[in-house]
Amino acid sequence: VCKEHGGYQTPEINDKLYLHYKGYQRIENLDEFTGVRAIWLEGNGFTKLEGLDKLAELRCLYVHQNCLTRIENLQFCAKLTTLQISNNFIKRIEGLHALPCLQTLQIAHNSLVTADDVRGLLHCPSLSVIDLQHNKLDDPEVISVLEAMPQLAVVQMQGNPLINTVTQYRRSLISRCKSLTYVDDRPVFPEDRLAIEAWAWAEKELGEGKGLEAEREERARQREEKEANQKRNLDYMRQVTEDAKARAAQRMHERGQQPSAHDEVEAVAGADGTAAAQKPSHTSEQLYNRALAAVEAKRRELEARKRAQAQAEAEAAAAVDDAVHENASEMPSSGDGGSAPTDAPAPTGATPYDSAGRDADDEDLEALD
Repeated sequence: VCKEHGGYQTPEINDKLYLHYKGYQRIENLDEFTGVRAIWLEGNGFTKLEGLDKLAELRCLYVHQNCLTRIENLQFCAKLTTLQISNNFIKRIEGLHALPCLQTLQIAHNSLVTADDVRGLLHCPSLSVIDLQHNKLDDPEVISVLEAMPQLAVVQMQGNPLINTVTQYRRSLISRCKSLTYVDDRPVFPEDRLAIEAWAWAEKELGEGKGLEAEREERARQREEKEANQKRNLDYMRQVTEDAKARAAQRMHERGQQPSAHDEVEAVAGADGTAAAQKPSHTSEQLYNRALAAVEAKRRELEARKRAQAQAEAEAAAAVDDAVHENASEMPSSGDGGSAPTDAPAPTGATPYDSAGRDADDEDLEALD
């Protein structure tokens, strides 16, 4: 069994033991597992807690989903901190007096009914987490039992008739159990506790029905206090900033330097208590307008360059035509036996049009469009 879950053949050196969902009827043959700290026994058919006498180092015991009717034979497991015994047939909490280290008890889905059935919790004052969900608790005195537990931090009572029979169940439980930090499905924040304590005081001192008004006043006071603290923090930070600017200005004055315009703007903003000095120098709309203006300027530059190149091409073509006509007028006629030249050189000042440059400019214009 140990090797199946990565354990060791030597029983004494195993600190975990998995025996869940095996169909066992009795807890036995565990005497050699003296070093076990956690043992899983859920999902079997146990009707009695037994066979744990030699497990002195046991910290966690999981025996839920069995057929247990009593909590017993745990006096040899004095170091036990967690007991999961839900989904059984237990009718009374008992046998916890020998567990001074027990912190967590999960006993949901059992058959607890009255306050006497849970009074055994008082034998274990170290308990801080208790799960009593889906029992049959309907006795308001159960809250009195929980109130007497000094370290109780988490309690779960969902699924019990008690929740519907006790007036203002959650408020009553929190006001009476001073150390609670979590009830049922949500935590208990310090602000909630103050408001609920105001409710409980008003219910006791001013009469029934006055608690909700007192609770509202307490929550309003908390909001005002929170806002005042925030304002005080902001004022403090503003004062620190102003003091730092004053010291910087004093150092510049001692060096004979003049503060820049940017420094003056910051100083004015700090004196007025505004955030102008912290605003960005350009808004998004200004940045967009600047970018658009740059694109338009680039477009105009490319169009001007294209017109200049077209004009140069036209002038060069005109110069070539003039040279051809001039040479033609100076040539002898065909009757004199002369022959016309096949070509004429371009004038020295003519510059051929740079087609590559024109294409590049056209591409730039298309990209800008």
